[in-house]
Amino acid sequence: MRKRIRTPRAGILSIFAALLVLPGCFSESDPPKRAETAVEQAPGGPVEPGSEADTLRIGILSGEKGDRYYREAYTDIYEYMYPDMRIEIVPAVDTSRYRYLDPDSKPYHSEAPLDELGKLTEGEAPVDVMILDSETLRKAIDRGWTQPLAPFMQQTGETEQAFAPAVIDGLKDLGGGTVHALAPDYASTALYYNVDWFERNGVKLPADGMTWEEAFARARAASGEDDKGGHVYGLSFTQTLAEDPLWGIRGYTDPLGLTTFDLEQSEMTVDTPEWEKVWTELAAMVQQKAIPIGMQSASDSGGYDPFGGDLFLGGKTAMTIADSSYAADLQTAARNAQRIEGFESFKWETVTLPVHKGHEGIGAGVKLGDTFSISATSRHQQEAWEFIRFVTGERMQAMELHDPYRMPSRLSAIASEAEKNGYRSEAFTQLRPAAPIAEREEQAVEQNPQLWQIGDTGRSLFQRVLEGELPAKRALEQWQNDGRRFLKGPFTEDGTLAFGGPFSAAYRLYPWA
Repeated sequence: MRKRIRTPRAGILSIFAALLVLPGCFSESDPPKRAETAVEQAPGGPVEPGSEADTLRIGILSGEKGDRYYREAYTDIYEYMYPDMRIEIVPAVDTSRYRYLDPDSKPYHSEAPLDELGKLTEGEAPVDVMILDSETLRKAIDRGWTQPLAPFMQQTGETEQAFAPAVIDGLKDLGGGTVHALAPDYASTALYYNVDWFERNGVKLPADGMTWEEAFARARAASGEDDKGGHVYGLSFTQTLAEDPLWGIRGYTDPLGLTTFDLEQSEMTVDTPEWEKVWTELAAMVQQKAIPIGMQSASDSGGYDPFGGDLFLGGKTAMTIADSSYAADLQTAARNAQRIEGFESFKWETVTLPVHKGHEGIGAGVKLGDTFSISATSRHQQEAWEFIRFVTGERMQAMELHDPYRMPSRLSAIASEAEKNGYRSEAFTQLRPAAPIAEREEQAVEQNPQLWQIGDTGRSLFQRVLEGELPAKRALEQWQNDGRRFLKGPFTEDGTLAFGGPFSAAYRLYPWA
């Protein structure tokens, strides 16, 4: 489920104030084109001048009419800059109608969101713009509800090269090689490494484009004791020790496209050579003390830890995987080094996440934010494009209004933030998103809560493999067989499993989602 970062009303007012003083921002020479310029393009026939021509209908998958998240994030500022343009937020599934319904009632589950989204593109007043997550965008493109943006980009001089390759390549993957939408921001991860530690121990520095085999070789070489006799791991997949080992290795498994189960076939998909290779390799790395997986959190030692169990800042690992916002944490620690007992600041750098052979160009933790597309049936296509151009434009991105855990999508804005925060922009912009397997399986668990036991069983078995109690092959065979029972029942009348403990809504197959 998409995480919403809501902008407070005071924040919106400060944005407006910033617009008034930002040099050259949204000059009168660059207004959105009016409906008259789009008359010949409107597939539904000519647009008559008047209030309808000055209204953009923006479709979203679910929410409330006039949804405040979307208004505060995207449309309030646009209407402020162009007061003669009115924007209407139209949800495919209006969640306000369910406010007083029993969640277990039939009406609550009667609507299929994707079918309802399709209805927004029909009739005499179809939506003009659709704001969708990447998975829904893929389905909308497949159904012909959107249209390619190349003609619009060419018309106004926009180029794909102005955006991060991770964004454009990800959008092209969704559109079968064609860009049908733009995104103002995206999430990405990179490999951070301690330059001082590598140089002190004579280990070859990490580099862009490394394979995981090369990264693991460096991790083994970089593992060892520090000057206080403590162990330093070569690589940690997360900044802190993950309580769930299956979650902790997602940075390694996601780009491989490894699934846990296939709902259509009601079959598990873990008893495979690919899963066996992953579990065997990672268990070997754990036993060599090159990576920490499935261990007690360092913050549970009992003593005060100013870094809250952060392995990289605490000098417990030479490399770690993190998003771009982590660079600010490193800078903050360095500025306060004299105030932190026992801490010495160190030089660090970033490189692209390692890649798997045969899966080059695919990264983990790379995810598009909201995507903006033009409805194929829009009667105001030019105005729709001008709105998309605005929210994904260089001037908007220069104001750094995006979620702090994401990055702006334009290279110019990324370069500015990278310079300020001390990371290499190239480390976060080159790899395209992996298939959202975890999100799909998480959605399946939300719809069928009994499936949580699949993940619970897998975690337990993987932990035993890491500890050397079970060979990977045997553990995966057991996971396959146990999971098959969870997929096929038996179930009670209310849809829950007839065996096992009660399901806790707070505990999911992927608790980090």
